[in-house]
Amino acid sequence: MGLWSAYFIAKLLLYAGGYIGFNPWLNLVFAIFTALPPQNPRQRFTKNLIAVPLGIMLLYHDSWLPPFARVLEQTNNLAAFTPAYLWELLLRFVNWKLLLGAVVLGFIYALARRKLRLSTFVFIAILVVLLRPDYPMPLEPALATTAANQTARPEAQATIDPRNLRGEALEGMLKDFYDKERLRQVRFSPLIGDDAPYDIVILHVCSLAWDDLNFVGDDGDPLLQRFDIVFDEFNSAASYSGPAAIRLLRGNCGQSTHRQLYDTANSDCLVIDGLQRVGFAPKWLMNHNGKFGDFFTDVHTHGAFPGEPEPTANAKVVQHAFDGTPIYDDYGVLSSWWAKRLADPTPRVVLYYNSISLHDGNRVGAEKNSASYGGRMTKFSSDIRQFMDDVEASGRRAILLFVPEHGAAVRGDRRQIPGLREIPTRAITHVPVGVRLINTASVAAKVRQRIETPSSFLALNELLSRLIADNPFPKSDLQLGSYTQNLPRTESVSENEGTTVLYISGQSLVRMPTGEWTPWEVPTRQAAIR
Repeated sequence: MGLWSAYFIAKLLLYAGGYIGFNPWLNLVFAIFTALPPQNPRQRFTKNLIAVPLGIMLLYHDSWLPPFARVLEQTNNLAAFTPAYLWELLLRFVNWKLLLGAVVLGFIYALARRKLRLSTFVFIAILVVLLRPDYPMPLEPALATTAANQTARPEAQATIDPRNLRGEALEGMLKDFYDKERLRQVRFSPLIGDDAPYDIVILHVCSLAWDDLNFVGDDGDPLLQRFDIVFDEFNSAASYSGPAAIRLLRGNCGQSTHRQLYDTANSDCLVIDGLQRVGFAPKWLMNHNGKFGDFFTDVHTHGAFPGEPEPTANAKVVQHAFDGTPIYDDYGVLSSWWAKRLADPTPRVVLYYNSISLHDGNRVGAEKNSASYGGRMTKFSSDIRQFMDDVEASGRRAILLFVPEHGAAVRGDRRQIPGLREIPTRAITHVPVGVRLINTASVAAKVRQRIETPSSFLALNELLSRLIADNPFPKSDLQLGSYTQNLPRTESVSENEGTTVLYISGQSLVRMPTGEWTPWEVPTRQAAIR
């Protein structure tokens, strides 16, 4: 086996540390091939000529990187990245701790190979992985009978260690989840009277999750303190902007699969269409051009948002995105629009505003690398709070919905570098969603409500439906609890193209594009907004 034993030892150590996966059958076959003794230099050369590309492909297969076909699909998007951002991403793959470990391992290997037949230890280690895998473990018969029904009875999940479930049981749970979601729907009731007209402002924010705030030590951010209702366990279900926008704009129906997002939508699922029917004129605003990833098409076509975004060309450019395009000042864009809104006689408006100020790779001023996430979050928080102050000072009533698309993956983990969101883990899809009622008649009676049950867009739109059906603004004794009781519960299921994540009993389980299920460590949220 020669130097190939070092290849397998390194992979086995990375696997033991949780940095890569390890397919024991493929690695065993490859190990047997590399152990075949060549009879002459020509055979040795030919064997290595075949083995080197196979070894690289097998290492890529065992890594947590996206399937190569998926990378090819994203070629156009990758080509749009600036050279500086591509270099920055490349450097994130460099793990100095692992490089130091590789140097130490190389030194130990050079000494050990003189005394030991290391290929023997390689085969023993592969067989140990093959015969005693960590996952999946046998499923108890009683558990197998009920596993497919657990999403319907969340309280029963506390009795399950999801790591003990076979792939078939997890597939059954996933199917059961989507079967039930297809039956759920929210409808907006027609408005009764117009004694207290108000607007609805939806702030759809790219790259903001609880884990990001926790990592930068900012999960006590003053912006989050301003909301009357906070969803503590909201799942955005996606980790890319386009699918996240479609899910929000189709949020009147239960959660669909990723693939169904690009099918023709049922009109009853369309949020903006439903709001138009009850008297809200739609407006669309962004602080970017919407071209990257064809975001405009996702909103306009798949999300069925009518019309075009309003122009922002006169706003101040405060950042440049990872593709070099301008990003406009959030407060400047919103305050300019609000000034026009106050002069508009339309009685009720719903605004969809999309911001990418927190996206990975954004540069401020002449900075060559990504600007500090914490610094951008401070600026963004200040901008949104200032806009909220302007709305309040104007005296006009508004329901403000603050909904992050997904997280920024600022922390990263051992399997995905910071900024990589191909696998929609809980650290990325567990986002802080807030609702603020601005200029209600009653202020003192508003007691902050926290929604601590697992929820998603159906719960948010059910809340909005209740607020529309029973206008809260003229109430002198407004009690928010009457609007937030028994909102629809949605278990945490997230998807990207080919990848699915279930979150069960505090444990994330990921179905990779190969169809295999694997556990995934979940970062602990160390603090909460109270």
